Amino acid sequence: MDTAHAELYNNSLPSYWGFLQDCYAGATEHFRQWDSPNVFLWPLDFFNVFRILTVTKEEVGLVLVLAVFWTLLRYIVTWHIFTPFAEKMKLSKLNTKKFPESAWKCVFYIFSWGSCAYVVCCGKFDFFEKPLLIWKDWVPFMDIPVEIRVVFAIQFSFYIHSLYATMYMDRWRKDSVVMMFHHFLTLSLEGFAYTVRYYKIGILVVFTHDVTDICLEFTKCNVYMKNRGGKFRPIHDKLSTGGFLFFAGTWALFRLYWYPLKCLHTVGYAMILVAPTTHMPFYVFCNVQLWILLGLDVYWFMFIVNFLIKVVRGDMTEVEDVREHEVEEKWKDQKVEIKNGPQTAINNGPQKDTNNGPQTKTRNGAHNVVLQKRETSQTKVYHLRSTRQRTRTADT
Repeated sequence: MDTAHAELYNNSLPSYWGFLQDCYAGATEHFRQWDSPNVFLWPLDFFNVFRILTVTKEEVGLVLVLAVFWTLLRYIVTWHIFTPFAEKMKLSKLNTKKFPESAWKCVFYIFSWGSCAYVVCCGKFDFFEKPLLIWKDWVPFMDIPVEIRVVFAIQFSFYIHSLYATMYMDRWRKDSVVMMFHHFLTLSLEGFAYTVRYYKIGILVVFTHDVTDICLEFTKCNVYMKNRGGKFRPIHDKLSTGGFLFFAGTWALFRLYWYPLKCLHTVGYAMILVAPTTHMPFYVFCNVQLWILLGLDVYWFMFIVNFLIKVVRGDMTEVEDVREHEVEEKWKDQKVEIKNGPQTAINNGPQKDTNNGPQTKTRNGAHNVVLQKRETSQTKVYHLRSTRQRTRTADT
C-alpha cells in the first residue's frame, strides 16, 4: 500500500469538492499511465480481458429461473392477495389497479434490501465503513462469499423480471422509458461487478439505492388508501406525508451523499491511486456506468423537488406521485380552477325559465357552458368548465 495514501483509509468521507478533485486526479493518472505496460488500456484492451469474467452455466440458469419465479409470484399475489385486499378496503377502481403494483414492490424491496443490509452491517465485512479498502485484496477469479452470491442472484433476477414488468405489468408513467434504461444499466452494472469480481462495489450500489424504493412504495400504498368507501382516512394521509418526507431524506442521504462519496470516490480515485496494483481492468467502463447512475438519481430527485415546489406554491395540498399522468391532469385542472376562481350564484338562486315562449340558443364565443352545481351550507356554487362557451337566452 502506498504510504502517501495510507492515512486515507481511516479518514471520514471527503467533501463534494474533495471528491471531485480526487476523481479528477484518478482519471488524470489513469490516462497518464497509458504508455505503461502494466496498466489496463481502454478501449484498446477491453475485449482482451474478457477472459477474467467468471460465471458458470449453473449461475446463469439460477438467475433465469428466479426471474420467471418473481414474475409468476407477482401474478399470484396480485390476483389472490393484493387486488382482493384493495377491493375489501373499498378503494376506487383506479386505485384498485394501482395498489397491487406498489404493494408488491414494497414487500419485495423490504426482502431484497434487508438481505443486502444484513451483508453490509453484519460485521463480517467493512467495505461500507472503509470503502477505500475495497481494492486491497482484489484478484481475478477470486471467490465470492455465499451470502453475497445470494444477494446478486436476487438482484439480477429481479431486474430481468422488472424489464418485463415495466412493459406489461406496471402502469405507464412519464419516466417509464427512463426506468427501462435504468433496468438495463443496473443489469450491466451488477453483471459486470459479479463477473469481474468487483462485487464489493456492486453490494454498495444496491445498499445505497434500494432503501429509497421501500419508502416510495410504502408512501404510494397509503396515498391509494386515503379515500376508502367514499370516506377520507386521515391516518393514511399522515402516513403518506411522513413516508414522503422519509423518502426524500433517505434519497438525499443514500443516493446523493453516500453513493457518490463512497462508491464513486473509491472507483474513481482509490481504484487507480490507492489500489495495490495499477493494473485494475475496466476503470473507464466502470466509472462511466456509475456516473450515469448518479445522473439518473439526480433526474429522479428533480421530481421530488418539483413536488415540494408545488406544495410551497399551493398548487398541491397532498402527497401524489407526480410521475403519473392522472396526477398531472388532476393538477392542471386544479390550477385552472384556482386561476379562474369559482363562480357564485346570487342569493335568490338561478334564473328560471319563463313561459313567454320557446328558448333559443345563440353562439357567443367558442366555448360551451357546463354548469356543475355544488351544494354548500350557505349557497349554491356554479363552476364554468369546458372547451367551448355558449349562453342561453330567452326570447323576449
